[in-house]
Amino acid sequence: MSEANQELHSPTTDEKISSLLALIEEQRNSRYESHFDEILDGFEDFLISRPEPPREWQERFDASGKKFDYWQIVLPQDFQDPFEDDLGNIRRLRNEFSDTKPTMALEHMLISRNYFLYENGHAAPVPAPQPILMLESMDDENSKIDWDCCFTLFGDGSFYAYNLNQDDEEELGEDFKSILKDRIGVLSELRMIVPAEGRDYGFLHS
Repeated sequence: MSEANQELHSPTTDEKISSLLALIEEQRNSRYESHFDEILDGFEDFLISRPEPPREWQERFDASGKKFDYWQIVLPQDFQDPFEDDLGNIRRLRNEFSDTKPTMALEHMLISRNYFLYENGHAAPVPAPQPILMLESMDDENSKIDWDCCFTLFGDGSFYAYNLNQDDEEELGEDFKSILKDRIGVLSELRMIVPAEGRDYGFLHS
């Protein structure tokens, strides 16, 4: 293939998939230390002890006139039973993974959705897993994707996706290969985000 043709070559779908699979296999060799039980222990302690919110937080919400329940934990949709309270749902989540290692995507979501616990000193800081790929829609009139959506992939193959089908649904999966061929058209139109420590992984803060 000539140099000119190489510059014009656009990767095929199969080539894109092969590149992602190679990236995953490379990352699988790097060990990740799970903090699942530590995360859930912190959630339970917070709900039971009900510590006072920081004064700055309280003053800000008082001034806004909004009502907000400070003592709550945000869990993935798949693990929220409306007939259970937060402590009950946390126990269900712990039991779900009593014999199975939780995914990096699940641990990341638990930490990132509840990072205020760590930032406000209600739990010992826990580092969020580092994504190996982050994609999001862009505000570009030339893009075929004109809605907000995102996709985050982790080294164990697990992923978090939001609104890829324009249905406002979040998806937490164990193996990205299960959705890749069906979603490659959307994913290939998204822009890549470079993960930043403190914002996307590690010890998160606002």
